[in-house]
Amino acid sequence: MSALPVRIKTMRYLKPPLIDFCYPVVEGLGDHAVEQKINQQIIGLMYRLIAELQQPDLSMRVSGSFESKTNQRNVLSLTLWALGDFGGAHPMTYIRSLNIDGMTGTDYPLGTNFKPGSNYVDILSDLIRKQIRGRNIPLLEEFRGIRPDQDYYVADNVLIIYFQLYEISPYAAGFPYFPIPLYQIEDIIAENSLLQRMTGMI
Repeated sequence: MSALPVRIKTMRYLKPPLIDFCYPVVEGLGDHAVEQKINQQIIGLMYRLIAELQQPDLSMRVSGSFESKTNQRNVLSLTLWALGDFGGAHPMTYIRSLNIDGMTGTDYPLGTNFKPGSNYVDILSDLIRKQIRGRNIPLLEEFRGIRPDQDYYVADNVLIIYFQLYEISPYAAGFPYFPIPLYQIEDIIAENSLLQRMTGMI
């Protein structure tokens, strides 16, 4: 399969007046099974975001959309976001991502990008601690480190680790994003991983 970018079409899931969500659909891959697998994961993630916003006894309107972060070298990195408006109560937003091998349609969690025994959790957590201090990011409590399956996406030759609202910092601080250039962690990146494909980017 070619490493050229895949075609992405914007679709709209509309359920007036409660839900208005623009989501991506991959097309023209040449392998229908892989294409279907990717699109099922995208739709599943959209439904998950909507479900995460459900609040008992509160009326809710959800709007959502997506961004393509990487679409090259058979790496498709997407983020979907959803905003819940609860009719006067504090609104809430979630962002989730998919990091997909364009040849197989498989979504890869963070840990699959690193060599076994590489201690990637501690290494990435230390890099993030330095950024927290250097950027004076306010915290709700002492930063204990990332989860092994922490949210992430790939943008060119940079790994972006991110956290949800309230996960480590106050709502007013927004979503904490931590860019980590791949050259800084190249020695622990697993061969044939999604990140390994991107290490040659300039």
